[in-house]
Amino acid sequence: MKNKIKEMINTIRVGIPHSKINFDSYKIFYLIFFIIFYISNQHSVEKKIREINILEKEVEELRTDYITLKNNYMFSRKETEILKKVKELGLENSKLPPEKISFKK
Repeated sequence: MKNKIKEMINTIRVGIPHSKINFDSYKIFYLIFFIIFYISNQHSVEKKIREINILEKEVEELRTDYITLKNNYMFSRKETEILKKVKELGLENSKLPPEKISFKK
């Protein structure tokens, strides 16, 4: 019975027969599994890096759009710019300063 088991193991065993190097099939499968895992991990990391680069470019474009819009808004809030827009409606700047109205109780 032991001889039959040894023969079955020898037929399953991968390697060079009667040599000093003796590979066990489980070790080879273990090694192949981790090689495949390593390669797939590298591919997923490279994919994520590409996605991050694309998103960084998009964020930079949105940041420049935001700064441009903010500067345009700040420029349009100036008194001279408002007066230019209001002149088209026929309104003018008041020459008198505003007065404070107060009520006594």
